[in-house]
Amino acid sequence: MNSVLLHLCLVLLVIFICRVSAVIVSCPEKYGCDCNTTTIKCHSSDPPATTELDQKFFTDELPDFILPTTTHLIISGGNIPELFNNSFGVCAGDSSKSHRSLKEIVLRNNHITKIHGKAFHCVPNVVSLDLSLNNWTVSNINHAAIFSGVHKLKKLVLTDSMKDNYSGKRHMRRLSAVFKNSVLSDLEELYLGRNDLWTFTSDASSTLCQVTKNLRILDLHSNNLAKLVFDPCFGQLNNLHLINLRNNSFIGVTMRTMKMFDKLYENNQNFAVDFRDNQWDCDCNLVDFTKWLRTTKVTIRGKQNMTCHDGLNFGKYLFEIPSSDLICVAVAPAQTANAGVIVVSILLAIICCVVIGIVIIKRNAIMSTISGFKKSYFAKDTQFSYASVNNSNVDV
Repeated sequence: MNSVLLHLCLVLLVIFICRVSAVIVSCPEKYGCDCNTTTIKCHSSDPPATTELDQKFFTDELPDFILPTTTHLIISGGNIPELFNNSFGVCAGDSSKSHRSLKEIVLRNNHITKIHGKAFHCVPNVVSLDLSLNNWTVSNINHAAIFSGVHKLKKLVLTDSMKDNYSGKRHMRRLSAVFKNSVLSDLEELYLGRNDLWTFTSDASSTLCQVTKNLRILDLHSNNLAKLVFDPCFGQLNNLHLINLRNNSFIGVTMRTMKMFDKLYENNQNFAVDFRDNQWDCDCNLVDFTKWLRTTKVTIRGKQNMTCHDGLNFGKYLFEIPSSDLICVAVAPAQTANAGVIVVSILLAIICCVVIGIVIIKRNAIMSTISGFKKSYFAKDTQFSYASVNNSNVDV
């Protein structure tokens, strides 16, 4: 009996070794890829115009290398402008062709500009998706359910993934529409840093409430956010433990937002907010916020190092400034008007000096031009006189 079991184990081991060997042979090594039984990893350091990790490789060749055992797919440094429908294989009408083993997809830094609505329909069990460092213009089509094919997604990384020099407000509005049309009820981590977002509105927070109740991390670092507006439903997120607002443009925080943070702490006593590296203007508008910093139970990361970057309290720590020192200096209308007159006078003086300087430097050229104009004028005057005499003769 023992010999039979031993023989069976040896047979299974041989079969496993053969399958592993087949997987290694199937790796697209000529494209700079490394593979094993669970992972395909391809990276290029070539410029976009010459890299072999291009649209053709991604669309036509890569899907053939994804095996039933592949769990991690990592492509970086390529030039893949579009993620077309069913980017990871053709599974329309035949779910058996889906890559159900895939758990993580990383498409970082691939110059992606457009993502079609069914791009992820053949990878239904992906739990982590990284689209960072791309140039994506979020679709304005209302029904673009881009992430509907990955309904088990827990982690979505969109850090620096959206088109630069584009309206951050438009990005957020369109992204909210994408989320509304996608099934993301398991989403726990959402990373939206470095996307030049200007606002995080009540509509955006309401959308997140509707999409997932399991959100744990909301990363909004290094945008241009000046304020946050939370929908009341945000207070129902019982698992949220971090909102990263580091390196934004906050000059103050509304009382409504502070109350929401306190509510989130009541839900989860591990809740924290990261306010580091913001440009605080420490005047009378910050009185309520500094009081809240001293009394709240919410963990404020870097609270002891939050400093004033403007006003009379420049360089002081927010945590230590007494409310009596947070004052707004009123500027009288007369002072403002006088300041305006002074500025205009200085500008006029500068313009006059520039004009005089040009005249002095170019005086010879200017005199030559004037002299030439005079000669031309008198020559024409003489011609006109002769013509007048001749015409009189003709008339006679």
